[in-house]
Amino acid sequence: MSIKATPGKDKLPFDLVPTSMKGVYSFVPPPKNVDLTTASRRTLIKHGVLMRRPDPEREPSLFALWRRFVGEIWKEENFVTPVFGTPGVITHNVKGLRQTDSGLVSANWSGCAVTGNWVGAMGVWEVPTVSKPTTPPGPDGQWQSSSWVGLDGGGGIIPGTSTTDVLQAGIAQNVDANGQPTYFPWYEWFVPNYEAVKAEFPYVLPIPIAFQVSPRDQISVVVQYVQQMGDNIGNPMPPAGPYHFGGVLLVNVSTGKAVNLYLPPPTGASFAGDSAEWIMECTDGPEGGTLPKFTVLTFQNAGACNVLDAPPASEKGVNLQNGVLIDFVDAYNNDETNENADVGGVWINYQG
Repeated sequence: MSIKATPGKDKLPFDLVPTSMKGVYSFVPPPKNVDLTTASRRTLIKHGVLMRRPDPEREPSLFALWRRFVGEIWKEENFVTPVFGTPGVITHNVKGLRQTDSGLVSANWSGCAVTGNWVGAMGVWEVPTVSKPTTPPGPDGQWQSSSWVGLDGGGGIIPGTSTTDVLQAGIAQNVDANGQPTYFPWYEWFVPNYEAVKAEFPYVLPIPIAFQVSPRDQISVVVQYVQQMGDNIGNPMPPAGPYHFGGVLLVNVSTGKAVNLYLPPPTGASFAGDSAEWIMECTDGPEGGTLPKFTVLTFQNAGACNVLDAPPASEKGVNLQNGVLIDFVDAYNNDETNENADVGGVWINYQG
Protein backbone atom coordinates (compact mmCIF):
# COMPACT_ATOMS: atom_id res chain seq x y z
CA MET A 1 0.00 0.00 0.00
CA SER A 2 1.31 3.44 -0.88
CA ILE A 3 0.05 6.89 0.03
CA LYS A 4 -1.37 8.42 -3.15
CA ALA A 5 -0.76 12.13 -2.83
CA THR A 6 -1.78 15.11 -4.90
CA PRO A 7 -0.87 18.79 -4.59
CA GLY A 8 -2.91 20.70 -2.07
CA LYS A 9 -3.34 21.19 1.63
CA ASP A 10 -1.98 18.26 3.66
CA LYS A 11 -1.21 16.40 0.42
CA LEU A 12 2.10 15.43 -1.15
CA PRO A 13 2.89 15.70 -4.89
CA PHE A 14 4.34 12.15 -4.95
CA ASP A 15 3.77 8.73 -3.45
CA LEU A 16 5.19 7.30 -0.24
CA VAL A 17 5.34 3.64 0.68
CA PRO A 18 5.29 2.14 4.18
CA THR A 19 8.32 0.13 5.23
CA SER A 20 8.45 -2.97 7.43
CA MET A 21 8.81 -0.63 10.43
CA LYS A 22 5.45 0.70 11.66
CA GLY A 23 5.07 4.42 11.02
CA VAL A 24 8.25 4.69 8.91
CA TYR A 25 7.80 5.63 5.24
CA SER A 26 10.02 5.85 2.17
CA PHE A 27 9.72 7.14 -1.41
CA VAL A 28 8.23 5.20 -4.27
CA PRO A 29 11.12 4.98 -6.77
CA PRO A 30 10.76 6.46 -10.26
CA PRO A 31 10.05 3.99 -13.08
CA LYS A 32 12.85 2.94 -15.40
CA ASN A 33 11.55 4.89 -18.42
CA VAL A 34 11.77 8.31 -16.72
CA ASP A 35 14.93 10.33 -17.51
CA LEU A 36 15.17 12.62 -14.49
CA THR A 37 18.25 14.46 -15.80
CA THR A 38 16.08 16.24 -18.41
CA ALA A 39 12.74 16.07 -16.61
CA SER A 40 10.59 19.08 -15.79
CA ARG A 41 10.46 20.49 -12.29
CA ARG A 42 6.96 19.02 -11.86
CA THR A 43 8.18 15.55 -12.88
CA LEU A 44 11.19 15.78 -10.58
CA ILE A 45 8.95 16.65 -7.63
CA LYS A 46 6.55 13.84 -8.53
CA HIS A 47 9.41 11.37 -8.13
CA GLY A 48 10.76 12.82 -4.91
CA VAL A 49 13.60 14.96 -6.29
CA LEU A 50 12.89 18.20 -4.47
CA MET A 51 16.29 19.88 -4.74
CA ARG A 52 16.48 22.33 -7.62
CA ARG A 53 18.66 21.54 -10.63
CA PRO A 54 21.93 23.47 -10.11
CA ASP A 55 23.19 25.71 -12.89
CA PRO A 56 25.86 23.69 -14.76
CA GLU A 57 27.91 26.79 -15.60
CA ARG A 58 27.75 28.67 -12.29
CA GLU A 59 27.67 25.58 -10.03
CA PRO A 60 29.53 22.84 -11.95
CA SER A 61 30.55 20.72 -8.95
CA LEU A 62 27.08 20.82 -7.42
CA PHE A 63 25.53 20.06 -10.81
CA ALA A 64 27.85 17.06 -11.26
CA LEU A 65 26.75 15.67 -7.89
CA TRP A 66 23.06 16.34 -8.66
CA ARG A 67 23.40 14.67 -12.08
CA ARG A 68 25.08 11.65 -10.49
CA PHE A 69 22.19 11.22 -8.06
CA VAL A 70 19.31 11.64 -10.51
CA GLY A 71 21.06 9.93 -13.42
CA GLU A 72 22.74 6.98 -11.72
CA ILE A 73 21.48 6.51 -8.16
CA TRP A 74 17.86 7.72 -8.11
CA LYS A 75 16.68 4.73 -10.18
CA GLU A 76 14.15 2.00 -9.66
CA GLU A 77 16.78 -0.73 -9.50
CA ASN A 78 18.83 1.17 -6.87
CA PHE A 79 16.36 2.94 -4.63
CA VAL A 80 14.96 0.17 -2.50
CA THR A 81 12.14 0.04 -0.01
CA PRO A 82 14.28 -0.75 3.01
CA VAL A 83 14.07 -4.04 4.86
CA PHE A 84 15.23 -3.83 8.45
CA GLY A 85 16.89 -6.27 10.79
CA THR A 86 16.30 -6.84 14.47
CA PRO A 87 17.03 -3.79 16.65
CA GLY A 88 20.46 -3.88 18.26
CA VAL A 89 20.90 -3.82 22.01
CA ILE A 90 23.50 -1.04 22.06
CA THR A 91 22.41 2.60 22.13
CA HIS A 92 24.52 5.12 20.24
CA ASN A 93 24.38 7.97 22.76
CA VAL A 94 27.46 9.55 24.31
CA LYS A 95 28.77 7.86 27.44
CA GLY A 96 31.26 8.99 30.04
CA LEU A 97 31.93 12.36 28.42
CA ARG A 98 34.15 14.55 30.58
CA GLN A 99 36.33 17.61 30.35
CA THR A 100 40.10 17.20 30.89
CA ASP A 101 43.02 19.60 30.65
CA SER A 102 43.58 18.46 27.07
CA GLY A 103 39.92 18.58 25.99
CA LEU A 104 36.84 16.36 25.97
CA VAL A 105 37.18 12.60 26.30
CA SER A 106 34.47 9.96 26.08
CA ALA A 107 34.04 6.31 26.97
CA ASN A 108 32.60 5.62 23.50
CA TRP A 109 32.74 8.61 21.09
CA SER A 110 35.62 10.01 19.08
CA GLY A 111 35.32 12.72 16.45
CA CYS A 112 33.92 16.23 16.16
CA ALA A 113 30.79 18.05 17.32
CA VAL A 114 29.66 21.57 16.45
CA THR A 115 27.10 23.42 18.55
CA GLY A 116 24.40 25.76 17.27
CA ASN A 117 20.77 25.52 16.22
CA TRP A 118 20.89 22.96 13.43
CA VAL A 119 18.19 21.49 11.23
CA GLY A 120 20.37 19.06 9.26
CA ALA A 121 23.81 17.46 9.14
CA MET A 122 25.62 15.53 6.43
CA GLY A 123 28.88 13.79 5.71
CA VAL A 124 30.52 11.59 3.08
CA TRP A 125 33.13 9.01 4.04
CA GLU A 126 34.90 5.86 2.98
CA VAL A 127 34.01 2.84 5.11
CA PRO A 128 37.18 2.12 7.07
CA THR A 129 38.78 -1.31 6.97
CA VAL A 130 38.75 -2.88 10.43
CA SER A 131 40.92 -5.67 11.83
CA LYS A 132 41.79 -7.35 15.10
CA PRO A 133 43.75 -5.05 17.43
CA THR A 134 46.19 -5.93 20.20
CA THR A 135 43.80 -4.64 22.88
CA PRO A 136 41.35 -7.01 24.62
CA PRO A 137 37.84 -7.38 23.15
CA GLY A 138 34.67 -6.03 24.66
CA PRO A 139 32.33 -7.89 27.05
CA ASP A 140 30.84 -9.97 24.21
CA GLY A 141 34.24 -11.07 22.87
CA GLN A 142 34.16 -8.71 19.86
CA TRP A 143 35.54 -5.35 18.85
CA GLN A 144 32.62 -3.21 17.71
CA SER A 145 32.60 0.22 16.08
CA SER A 146 30.32 2.54 14.12
CA SER A 147 31.02 5.53 11.88
CA TRP A 148 28.08 7.93 11.72
CA VAL A 149 26.57 11.40 11.32
CA GLY A 150 24.06 12.71 13.87
CA LEU A 151 22.01 15.56 15.31
CA ASP A 152 21.83 16.28 19.05
CA GLY A 153 23.27 14.22 21.87
CA GLY A 154 25.64 16.67 23.56
CA GLY A 155 23.75 16.05 26.77
CA GLY A 156 24.70 19.33 28.41
CA ILE A 157 28.32 18.21 28.74
CA ILE A 158 29.41 19.70 25.43
CA PRO A 159 29.16 23.44 26.15
CA GLY A 160 26.06 24.92 24.53
CA THR A 161 24.03 21.70 24.51
CA SER A 162 21.23 20.32 26.62
CA THR A 163 19.60 17.45 24.71
CA THR A 164 20.40 13.76 24.96
CA ASP A 165 18.28 12.36 22.12
CA VAL A 166 20.23 11.63 18.90
CA LEU A 167 18.99 11.23 15.31
CA GLN A 168 21.78 9.36 13.54
CA ALA A 169 22.74 6.94 10.78
CA GLY A 170 25.91 5.23 9.66
CA ILE A 171 27.88 2.03 9.24
CA ALA A 172 28.77 -0.63 11.80
CA GLN A 173 32.27 -2.14 11.51
CA ASN A 174 32.78 -5.12 13.83
CA VAL A 175 35.50 -7.75 14.27
CA ASP A 176 34.80 -11.09 15.93
CA ALA A 177 37.11 -13.16 18.14
CA ASN A 178 38.58 -14.87 15.05
CA GLY A 179 39.42 -11.56 13.40
CA GLN A 180 36.55 -11.75 10.91
CA PRO A 181 35.07 -8.31 10.08
CA THR A 182 31.42 -7.52 9.31
CA TYR A 183 29.91 -4.30 7.96
CA PHE A 184 26.29 -3.11 7.77
CA PRO A 185 24.31 0.17 7.61
CA TRP A 186 21.94 1.24 10.39
CA TYR A 187 19.85 4.14 11.69
CA GLU A 188 18.55 5.15 15.12
CA TRP A 189 16.71 7.90 16.98
CA PHE A 190 17.91 7.41 20.54
CA VAL A 191 16.02 8.91 23.47
CA PRO A 192 16.99 8.59 27.15
CA ASN A 193 13.74 6.80 28.03
CA TYR A 194 14.28 4.22 25.29
CA GLU A 195 13.40 1.23 27.49
CA ALA A 196 9.91 2.64 28.12
CA VAL A 197 9.15 3.46 24.47
CA LYS A 198 11.05 0.86 22.42
CA ALA A 199 7.94 -1.29 21.88
CA GLU A 200 6.22 1.62 20.09
CA PHE A 201 9.37 3.10 18.52
CA PRO A 202 11.83 0.23 17.89
CA TYR A 203 14.31 2.59 16.21
CA VAL A 204 15.27 4.09 19.58
CA LEU A 205 17.72 1.18 19.28
CA PRO A 206 19.90 0.82 16.16
CA ILE A 207 18.05 -0.80 13.24
CA PRO A 208 20.22 -2.63 10.68
CA ILE A 209 19.37 -1.85 7.04
CA ALA A 210 19.44 -4.86 4.74
CA PHE A 211 21.77 -3.87 1.96
CA GLN A 212 25.43 -4.65 1.58
CA VAL A 213 28.34 -2.37 2.36
CA SER A 214 32.02 -3.21 2.09
CA PRO A 215 35.23 -1.59 3.29
CA ARG A 216 36.27 1.37 1.10
CA ASP A 217 32.69 1.92 -0.15
CA GLN A 218 31.84 5.62 -0.21
CA ILE A 219 28.88 6.42 2.04
CA SER A 220 26.77 9.59 2.12
CA VAL A 221 24.46 10.30 5.06
CA VAL A 222 22.06 13.18 5.66
CA VAL A 223 19.99 13.44 8.83
CA GLN A 224 17.47 16.26 8.99
CA TYR A 225 14.41 17.49 10.86
CA VAL A 226 11.49 18.01 8.46
CA GLN A 227 8.00 19.45 8.71
CA GLN A 228 6.21 16.55 7.03
CA MET A 229 6.80 13.24 5.32
CA GLY A 230 7.98 13.93 1.80
CA ASP A 231 9.98 17.05 2.59
CA ASN A 232 13.42 17.16 1.01
CA ILE A 233 15.99 15.26 3.07
CA GLY A 234 19.14 17.14 2.22
CA ASN A 235 17.63 20.55 1.53
CA PRO A 236 20.68 22.82 1.88
CA MET A 237 18.42 25.71 2.96
CA PRO A 238 15.85 24.04 5.22
CA PRO A 239 12.69 25.94 6.16
CA ALA A 240 11.76 26.88 9.70
CA GLY A 241 9.77 24.51 11.90
CA PRO A 242 7.77 23.32 13.61
CA TYR A 243 9.25 19.94 12.72
CA HIS A 244 7.28 16.71 13.00
CA PHE A 245 9.55 14.03 11.52
CA GLY A 246 13.16 12.98 11.37
CA GLY A 247 14.55 12.33 7.91
CA VAL A 248 17.39 9.94 7.07
CA LEU A 249 19.02 9.60 3.63
CA LEU A 250 21.75 6.95 3.48
CA VAL A 251 23.43 6.26 0.13
CA ASN A 252 26.13 3.76 -0.75
CA VAL A 253 27.60 5.91 -3.52
CA SER A 254 29.89 3.08 -4.63
CA THR A 255 27.06 0.64 -5.33
CA GLY A 256 24.27 3.14 -6.01
CA LYS A 257 22.02 1.61 -3.36
CA ALA A 258 20.09 4.10 -1.24
CA VAL A 259 17.32 4.41 1.33
CA ASN A 260 15.41 7.43 2.56
CA LEU A 261 13.22 7.33 5.65
CA TYR A 262 10.70 9.51 7.48
CA LEU A 263 10.58 8.71 11.21
CA PRO A 264 7.86 9.82 13.62
CA PRO A 265 9.63 11.24 16.68
CA PRO A 266 9.87 8.82 19.59
CA THR A 267 8.54 10.07 22.90
CA GLY A 268 11.32 12.18 24.40
CA ALA A 269 12.71 13.57 21.13
CA SER A 270 13.30 17.31 21.28
CA PHE A 271 14.06 18.58 17.72
CA ALA A 272 16.52 20.94 19.47
CA GLY A 273 19.39 20.52 17.02
CA ASP A 274 21.85 22.03 19.46
CA SER A 275 24.73 19.88 18.20
CA ALA A 276 25.77 17.99 15.06
CA GLU A 277 28.34 15.19 15.16
CA TRP A 278 30.75 13.20 12.96
CA ILE A 279 31.77 10.20 15.04
CA MET A 280 33.70 6.94 15.21
CA GLU A 281 32.16 5.11 18.15
CA CYS A 282 33.11 2.12 20.25
CA THR A 283 29.85 0.16 20.60
CA ASP A 284 30.93 -2.60 22.97
CA GLY A 285 28.15 -2.07 25.48
CA PRO A 286 27.60 -0.01 28.61
CA GLU A 287 30.62 -1.49 30.39
CA GLY A 288 32.93 -0.09 27.74
CA GLY A 289 35.40 -1.83 25.49
CA THR A 290 38.04 -1.24 22.84
CA LEU A 291 37.88 -0.34 19.18
CA PRO A 292 38.92 -2.60 16.35
CA LYS A 293 41.99 -1.37 14.51
CA PHE A 294 40.74 0.86 11.67
CA THR A 295 42.11 2.73 8.70
CA VAL A 296 41.81 6.51 8.90
CA LEU A 297 38.18 7.68 8.91
CA THR A 298 37.73 10.85 6.86
CA PHE A 299 34.41 12.68 6.76
CA GLN A 300 34.25 14.93 3.69
CA ASN A 301 31.58 17.39 2.58
CA ALA A 302 30.78 17.45 6.27
CA GLY A 303 28.63 20.20 7.72
CA ALA A 304 25.47 21.26 9.49
CA CYS A 305 22.83 23.72 8.23
CA ASN A 306 20.41 25.93 10.12
CA VAL A 307 17.10 27.48 9.00
CA LEU A 308 17.62 28.79 5.45
CA ASP A 309 21.35 28.15 6.08
CA ALA A 310 21.55 31.76 7.19
CA PRO A 311 24.95 33.35 7.86
CA PRO A 312 26.89 34.00 9.97
CA ALA A 313 25.68 31.09 12.12
CA SER A 314 25.66 28.70 9.16
CA GLU A 315 29.39 29.28 8.61
CA LYS A 316 30.01 27.63 11.97
CA GLY A 317 28.35 24.52 10.58
CA VAL A 318 31.13 23.96 8.06
CA ASN A 319 34.08 25.54 9.88
CA LEU A 320 34.59 22.34 11.81
CA GLN A 321 38.11 23.30 12.84
CA ASN A 322 36.33 25.48 15.41
CA GLY A 323 34.19 22.60 16.65
CA VAL A 324 34.68 20.39 19.68
CA LEU A 325 37.07 17.45 19.23
CA ILE A 326 36.37 14.35 21.32
CA ASP A 327 38.89 11.61 22.17
CA PHE A 328 37.93 8.02 22.84
CA VAL A 329 39.46 6.58 26.03
CA ASP A 330 38.89 2.84 26.28
CA ALA A 331 37.89 0.66 29.22
CA TYR A 332 41.58 0.33 30.18
CA ASN A 333 42.11 4.11 30.20
CA ASN A 334 44.05 4.06 26.93
CA ASP A 335 43.56 6.95 24.49
CA GLU A 336 42.82 5.06 21.26
CA THR A 337 42.15 7.89 18.80
CA ASN A 338 43.26 11.33 17.70
CA GLU A 339 41.21 13.79 15.70
CA ASN A 340 41.58 16.78 13.41
CA ALA A 341 39.04 18.98 11.65
CA ASP A 342 39.04 21.61 8.93
CA VAL A 343 36.50 23.35 6.71
CA GLY A 344 34.07 20.59 5.75
CA GLY A 345 36.27 17.78 6.99
CA VAL A 346 36.93 15.57 10.04
CA TRP A 347 39.77 13.03 10.35
CA ILE A 348 39.82 10.30 12.99
CA ASN A 349 42.94 8.19 13.39
CA TYR A 350 43.42 4.95 15.30
CA GLN A 351 46.39 4.99 17.65
CA GLY A 352 45.65 1.97 19.84
